[in-house]
Amino acid sequence: MSAVTAPASTHSLRGLLRRGQLRVALAALLVVGLVLTLGAAVMLRLSQQHSLELLGRSIAYSVEAAVVFRDADNARVVLADLVEGERIVSARIELKDGHILASHSRAETGRLGQHLLDLWAVHAEAPVTAQGEPIARVRLQGDASMLLATMGWLLVSVLLGMLVTGWAVVRVSRQQLTLVEAPLRALLEHTRDIRRSRAFDRRVPGAAVREIDELAGDFNALLAQVQAQEADLRDRHAQLEIAHEDLARRSRHDALTGAANRAYFEQRVTEAISRASREREQLALLFIDADRFKQINDELGHDAGDQVLSAIAHRLRAGLREHDLVGRLGGDEFVVLVQPLHDAAALPALIAHLEDTVCHPLDLGPAGWVKPGISVGTAVFPRDGDSVTALLRRADESMYRRKRARRGPDAP
Repeated sequence: MSAVTAPASTHSLRGLLRRGQLRVALAALLVVGLVLTLGAAVMLRLSQQHSLELLGRSIAYSVEAAVVFRDADNARVVLADLVEGERIVSARIELKDGHILASHSRAETGRLGQHLLDLWAVHAEAPVTAQGEPIARVRLQGDASMLLATMGWLLVSVLLGMLVTGWAVVRVSRQQLTLVEAPLRALLEHTRDIRRSRAFDRRVPGAAVREIDELAGDFNALLAQVQAQEADLRDRHAQLEIAHEDLARRSRHDALTGAANRAYFEQRVTEAISRASREREQLALLFIDADRFKQINDELGHDAGDQVLSAIAHRLRAGLREHDLVGRLGGDEFVVLVQPLHDAAALPALIAHLEDTVCHPLDLGPAGWVKPGISVGTAVFPRDGDSVTALLRRADESMYRRKRARRGPDAP
């Protein structure tokens, strides 16, 4: 499964929305401002160009006589009178041979200002004719200061508009963030709390924004699925634990009587011997054989025999301490681990108690009543052996001696 790669850097929703809105608004305002500025500049330039052309024709008509007679003084006076009050930087009457008959110019500005005026200046020409023939030319250069001032004010207006737009965008973005950011933050906090506490039964609230509300609904549906899957996993885990415990119990206990099987019993005895060795204690093994079991099994059937074995195991457990262990070696043979054994002299009393507990009549149903009996042999650690095998052998021998003693010296 491929891992999800985290982004190199993250940004807040507030910052993203605000930057995006500002960029779009300012870019749109800048484009509109530039278009308007350029349009206004073109229109002003065309208007000034038309005015200069009209003024040039008027000057050409007025100085026709002065040009014909080469009267420079009169031409200069007429030229000055006509351009006075007009936005003219320079005006001159240039003869056909290139000679300047008269000229008029305004006071020069600084170098930078003059350079800008030259770049944006508007020029116009008008011919001076006599009898239909051109004899001179009027050349005019318009004042571009008004054009530059207009463009400057337009640019200032654009900048002011950008500032106002930025302020408006901030105000609007705050209102939008109230609707967008607040429910998203609430959703984020709920998801964090749910993840930390694993409280999948909790649900996130809805929101006024439809998309966020749908997101919350989908997340709640996902939580419901997670909750259902978690409950299913818990049920499966509980079932597996029960099955595991049952298998473990079956692997350690006899299926018929519920007593410990031979392997588990020997394991427990080995552990008990180690503990008793460390703590210098005694323990006892009781080897128990069911009396007349073969006769009961042959005469009353295997079901009756199984009932007798189950009853003996149950009664043995009832007659012992809770931490003593009853095991079944197989057939009608049982063993008991008594640990700790405080006094070996108390074993005869324990044996008598177990015999009395087991020998109560047992109802076998249709098979009638029987009175179970047991023969018990003992072995004590460390007196009779220091291993499971040795202790079992000594307890078995003790049990057979006791059984023969009960039958009499002539019994087989």
